Amino acid sequence: MTFDLMHATVRFDRIRLVVSGDFTVKPGWVYGPVCYRHYQIVYFPIGTDTRYVCSNKSVVLDKPCVIITPPGETYSYEFDTSQPVRHLFITFYWEEDPSSGGKALQPDESVCFHSVEETFVPMLVGQILYLSNKKVYLWEERCKLLLASALMELEGLKGMPSSKFAPVSDTKHSLPVLKALDYIDRHLTEPITIARLAEEAGWSHEHFTRKFVQCTGMSPQKAIVRRRIERACQLLIQEKWSISEIAYAVGFQNVHYFYRTFMSVKGMTASQYRQKYSAPHMMHLSPVSGMDASYPLNNYFYYS
Repeated sequence: MTFDLMHATVRFDRIRLVVSGDFTVKPGWVYGPVCYRHYQIVYFPIGTDTRYVCSNKSVVLDKPCVIITPPGETYSYEFDTSQPVRHLFITFYWEEDPSSGGKALQPDESVCFHSVEETFVPMLVGQILYLSNKKVYLWEERCKLLLASALMELEGLKGMPSSKFAPVSDTKHSLPVLKALDYIDRHLTEPITIARLAEEAGWSHEHFTRKFVQCTGMSPQKAIVRRRIERACQLLIQEKWSISEIAYAVGFQNVHYFYRTFMSVKGMTASQYRQKYSAPHMMHLSPVSGMDASYPLNNYFYYS
């Protein structure tokens, strides 16, 4: 960003939001080359081998980062070939200021910001998507102000060494709970007991259950079921196995219980889910879990 672009964020009332979303795409998908007439801010919460390519640079996004692309730049994203990649984006522009004599902001070149986890930018972007979904009182004005704040945070990040920051901690999950969730993911095909998860976390059974519910909003047993269903969703798209084979592959011992649970969690049958996400216009998307977001994933939010 230039100073002119940073200064324009102060006039957040002139910000115009176009579209936003939180998407997870399949390994190896290539987006572009494209050239838009608006700005776009894209947040990658996890470092991968995804590559951003434009006319004068090629950047591997191997750390959590934010990329801002300006109007008129042709670019593409070559997504990691080994894993699904999640990214949150907001497309926007500034309404022309009559007092500027019709002079619009000059396009900048794209810029990549690392160390974004040391700022409030991830939370600001997430809150914009939350408000865009809920559409509560003054939601659009609040989204504009939050976007202006995110851009200011990024401008500050440009001019300050990483060591000067006081890192903003992710308090949603404590480390022991994350260790338990990781254990669940690595042992989905096996019987998993709450006692074993508590042992993995290093807590007593009672303390673990209480902290797990506090951090995730659900019981450990429900989380195990949810993780199994999410893994089943991936297999439904990526493999040609029968639904019964998938049910057993993710740790369900009773196929009929799998059918009922899948319907309860996803609101559709496993067959319907496979058919929906095998549609040509959805083929680049990867099935995702909704456990880490307060708004629908793989869904566009449009603005007037």
